[in-house]
Amino acid sequence: MNTEDQIPVMVAGANGKMGREVVQTVLQQVDLRLVSALGHTRGVGEDVGTMTQGEPCGVFLSDNVEECTSKAAGGVLVDFTLGPAVKDIVLSALRHNMSCVVGTTGLPPTDMAEIEETARNHNQSVLLAPNFALGAVLMMKFAREASKYFRWAEIIELHHEKKMDAPSGTARRTAEMMRKARSDGFRAMAQEEESVKGCRGGSIGGVRIHSVRMPGLLAHQQVMFGSHGETLLIQHDARARNAYMPGVMLAIQRVRNLTGLVEGLEHILDLP
Repeated sequence: MNTEDQIPVMVAGANGKMGREVVQTVLQQVDLRLVSALGHTRGVGEDVGTMTQGEPCGVFLSDNVEECTSKAAGGVLVDFTLGPAVKDIVLSALRHNMSCVVGTTGLPPTDMAEIEETARNHNQSVLLAPNFALGAVLMMKFAREASKYFRWAEIIELHHEKKMDAPSGTARRTAEMMRKARSDGFRAMAQEEESVKGCRGGSIGGVRIHSVRMPGLLAHQQVMFGSHGETLLIQHDARARNAYMPGVMLAIQRVRNLTGLVEGLEHILDLP
């Protein structure tokens, strides 16, 4: 394929666990072209191809945001950095006429508002997704549909011990979608006493969320619904980080069909 027909891609957080997976996958695509990689501390100046798959690709890890976004001008940013850095990276990308795919969750509302305003001012798009696994996105859609028929529901989410936020962005997004699906809300026990504080988890819109963190896990979620004489369990398990790559590649290919700030991968599943 002619390089002019390929989508230029910048990866932010390229030397992190998810970033390395994205770099390796982008390098394998015929319709994408990795042009810059942003990272910090270890590995700066190294060839990211060598870092991820053992073969050089000619793209070197940089810690300079403006340098990376200028090289990828007109392309797509994939950002898997930590929360505090996201806003500045995305704003720089938007100023260079880039669309953005962001996997970081829990951004402050002020950052979200500034990103959305900048995206619209530059006629660009930002897709913010708490989960890129296609199965997880379908799990959320199925949970939203089931919420119309069940008034008792709880979420159990399980992640590795190094995950910092609780509940996960996926669990929060799921609960919010479920809450919007029924105007009369979810049922809860009228009188409930916790002999150990916090054992019933947190609540979003009446949906209880329980977070588990321990070694041996990656990313797992169960949405449990109950009614008289029956339960419904919707479950998704991500057992390796490559589970997220089909969704990330789909986002890169379709994000430019969006406008402004859009939350959730489900919005691009049916786009051409």
